[in-house]
Amino acid sequence: MIDFRLKTFIDLCETKSYTKTAKRLCITQPAVSQHIKYIESQYNIKLFNYIGKTLILTKVGQEFLDSILKLRTMSLSIQNNLKKSNYSAKPLSFGATRSIGEFVMPNVIKSYLSQNSYSNLSMIVDNTKNLLDMLKRGLLEFCFIEGHFNKADYETYLMSYEDFVFVSSPKNPICNKSNLKVEDLFSENLIIREQGSGSRDIFEMWLFERNYTTKNFSKLLQIGNINIIKELVKDNYGISIIYKVAVLEEIKNKELVVLDVDSMNLSHEFNFIFLKESIYADEYIEFYNKIKNF
Repeated sequence: MIDFRLKTFIDLCETKSYTKTAKRLCITQPAVSQHIKYIESQYNIKLFNYIGKTLILTKVGQEFLDSILKLRTMSLSIQNNLKKSNYSAKPLSFGATRSIGEFVMPNVIKSYLSQNSYSNLSMIVDNTKNLLDMLKRGLLEFCFIEGHFNKADYETYLMSYEDFVFVSSPKNPICNKSNLKVEDLFSENLIIREQGSGSRDIFEMWLFERNYTTKNFSKLLQIGNINIIKELVKDNYGISIIYKVAVLEEIKNKELVVLDVDSMNLSHEFNFIFLKESIYADEYIEFYNKIKNF
């Protein structure tokens, strides 16, 4: 368990308000101030500044917060594992981004269970942003991530490199054209993942490097489910950019067509990650070693 004053600090970082923090923690506002002053005195640092009426963390305060969040996560992991110690097999709680979760993890899980049939597994499928937040809060032990993240904060193990492709319905006349430029696609409706999605972030960065954005497309449909995106593209409601591994079956069955786009050499890492300095690092690495050749 972490010190109650550190919990006050974490809450104040979230609310940016002494009044709201006092209300949430059911303590007085002077008590919140005392907790913060105690921490600043104990560590000889300044945690917050005001810009106008807005409370912001100092640079040292942000570094301190990052360290305390790691400490809280480790504390929660220890508590959870102690609670689970009565199970015959320790449950593993982990996350996977949607492309990985839906199209890679079935084989990964089967590979693992073939060697560990007694295991208890719990997998959350969500976008990169949400999974990283859950990992930092100690709700997940490790994650399979496709999007951008700061590798300095995590132990990272490469799973694979996966290609992106533009796909359309075979009913769409654009599928018959070759040597397309990205500009040739702008008259199409683009069906794409929601904000916070790793694959969307990667694609938007690719566009940005070419001085474009998703606003260049005729219309933008944002869908948080890959299977719905594929169904809409198959029925010719637009085109999409998607990991090739997610549409292999549809391409094979000629339900979707990969567009011939010049200089379309976009690929990205699928990574296995967990928090640095985890006391369970050896267990997580053992899991990775068992599934890395799925």
